[in-house]
Amino acid sequence: MPAELTWGPLGAASAPDVAELAERCRAADGGLTEVTISRYADSSAITTAGRTAAGELVAAAIVRRVGDRAMITGMVDPAHRGAGVGSRLLDWALSAAGTFTGDVVLETEAVTPEAQRLFESRGLRQVFAEDVMRIDLSADLPTASLPAGVEVITWAPETVARFFAVHEAAFRERPGFPGWPAERWVAWTAGDDEFRPDWSLLATDPGGGVDLGFVTCSVGWIVQVGVRPEARGRGIAAALVVEALRRMRVDGATAALLDVNVNNPGAARVYARLGFSVVGRRARFEPARAS
Repeated sequence: MPAELTWGPLGAASAPDVAELAERCRAADGGLTEVTISRYADSSAITTAGRTAAGELVAAAIVRRVGDRAMITGMVDPAHRGAGVGSRLLDWALSAAGTFTGDVVLETEAVTPEAQRLFESRGLRQVFAEDVMRIDLSADLPTASLPAGVEVITWAPETVARFFAVHEAAFRERPGFPGWPAERWVAWTAGDDEFRPDWSLLATDPGGGVDLGFVTCSVGWIVQVGVRPEARGRGIAAALVVEALRRMRVDGATAALLDVNVNNPGAARVYARLGFSVVGRRARFEPARAS
């Protein structure tokens, strides 16, 4: 049984302890340590932390304001699970979130079956989940070729509208499609300082006069991949990803990540065949709504 913990807010000097706890959790559960750590950097947020008698940080939670939402994140050292620490953290976080106005959202970079059961026991339901997948670019890259006659062009001011048109055709029937106007999607895609237009590619069939698929990329990430429904099954998505990975490696990248929604198993199978492996499942939970 883990020792009794001393509880109090995270202090200004807690960043190294948070990083070490996040890494221990990642080793057990998967996920991305840097994303977890970044959520604890909000100095305006409300926090709580559990420490052992020796001062080791073994549990932490944070409630922060993001837009009109109260966002909850927490983590428990694997060696201190199963003793009610997670329940205490979650109850504290839900209570603290009640001091905010707006919706409550719990987010995690590595949901586990045990954590999911705990969340559901407090009336939270999963509203989103995606697997984070990684590929090692120091190994041999997979091979995948575009269909005969199909070419690739890169993201540029004069091709942006074409990228958006394929994005909309590829995703408009997907659950949760936001239906953003072009300006918002372009800002979301290319507004990041780490966006790489030279790795972001459009597959086009000049003979047929139609654009078929696209991939967008940022440093370390395949951000989005889409193919028009009528062009699927021809290996276009795989070929675009492989070419993007090749360009990443030429520029010195050693690994790449991507996200795939759990309700898109077809895409997950494509990425697995290309050599990507799951490193964590990120998810969001919200209070169940009364019917």
